Amino acid sequence: MSKWVDIRDTAVDALGLDEVGKTMKGNLNHWLMSEGMDVISVAADKVIDQCKKDAPNEKGWCKVRDAFVLPLAIQGGLTVLKVVLEKAAAEQ
Repeated sequence: MSKWVDIRDTAVDALGLDEVGKTMKGNLNHWLMSEGMDVISVAADKVIDQCKKDAPNEKGWCKVRDAFVLPLAIQGGLTVLKVVLEKAAAEQ
């Protein structure tokens, strides 16, 4: 086995995630809504800004990708994630 597998297995064992129950999933959902989405949104905004800055220098399909496809896909994915997290929190 590689060193990475050993490190990964040690970290998983240390976390003690033998059983993932409703409480753990609810806590993760809450954390994602309260703090995680902020981190994800900042990273997404940086990627979108860089794509839009690069778009004028691209040609063909890469220009379409940077100007429209990637920004829309990222924003759409974040919107879907927020809606799902909100609906899951409402059901708890």
